[in-house]
Amino acid sequence: MKERYCVITFHSTYQALRFEKILKENNCEVRLIPVPRQVSTSCGTAGEIPCNDKEIILRICRENYIDYGEFHCIEKEAKPSWYTKLIKREKC
Repeated sequence: MKERYCVITFHSTYQALRFEKILKENNCEVRLIPVPRQVSTSCGTAGEIPCNDKEIILRICRENYIDYGEFHCIEKEAKPSWYTKLIKREKC
């Protein structure tokens, strides 16, 4: 099963913090995270956002002069938890 999420990278930590503050003021779902391995950037902080809200969030960035780097959709293979593995083992 693949897990999909979207991130926006930034050129500075200041812009990442400003991004989070402004999005929360606009009632948008946002979470600051370390930049995923699949993405390379000069700042180590990225904003995780719902992929469906991309256009709204990019518009908010433009309107508030938030200097962001790039927008990325990331898919990663979801690893089963130890609990899921245990249940499968017991069913055999």
